[in-house]
Formats: sequence, C-alpha cells, structure tokens
Amino acid sequence: MVSSVGVLRTNVMPFIILNAFGVLKCKRQGEEYVERSGLPYTLLRPGRLTDGPYTSFDLNTLLKATSGTRRNVQIGGGDDVLLPEATSRLVVAEAACAALATASTVNRAYELGSTEGDGPGSDINKWTALFNSV
Repeated sequence: MVSSVGVLRTNVMPFIILNAFGVLKCKRQGEEYVERSGLPYTLLRPGRLTDGPYTSFDLNTLLKATSGTRRNVQIGGGDDVLLPEATSRLVVAEAACAALATASTVNRAYELGSTEGDGPGSDINKWTALFNSV
C-alpha cells in the first residue's frame, strides 16, 4: 500500500500542516484496515511525490520530466526517521514492485525519499539490500 510519510507524526511540524484537513489521519486509517485484514502487506510511505503525473520512464524521457536524475533512494523503517523532501513516482513504483518480490518486506512499513543519483532501478538484489538495511 502506498501511503505517506508523516502518518504517525501528525502532531509535529511539518506534518501538522500537512494533516490540516485530515489527509494523513485518513491515510493512517487505510493502513490500519490493511494491517487488520490478516493479509500480508507492505506499507510504502513516500515524501512529496514528484514527476507527475507521468510515471512511465518512456513518457518521462519524452516529456523531459524530472525523475531521471533523482533515482537514489533514501529509506527508513517506519515513520520516525526520514523527512524526505521529495520522492520520485518512479522510485515508488520500483519499490512497490520490488516489495512484492522480497519476503522480508511482509508486514513492514518503509519511508521513501529520492535524491540525485542512480538508484536500484529494477535490480531486485539492490532493493532487497535496501529493505534489509532498516
């Protein structure tokens, strides 16, 4: 499930502002439904999404969107470590695909951010190492 960084920190800045209309509270409620479902899950909590609305690498290349150089991944193990400035939609999509193929991500939550540089892309071994690092 793709949620948002800050869902467990709605009482601290800048999340107080981000939750002004209850968005983070509702995202957390969605997470809780998934957690209580009894199904295996992985929660991805990215920072502000960039590259929108196109997430296709081909479309990003064609339209010269911004994600091409922001593919290095920042990762945290929940919602208390990172305050990512931004997260590439491509990184979120790659993380979601990798989480489906990585047993150690089951029933866990991860904060995601992206910075300048190369990231793991579709390399499952690099994603597994990242997920296992937290």
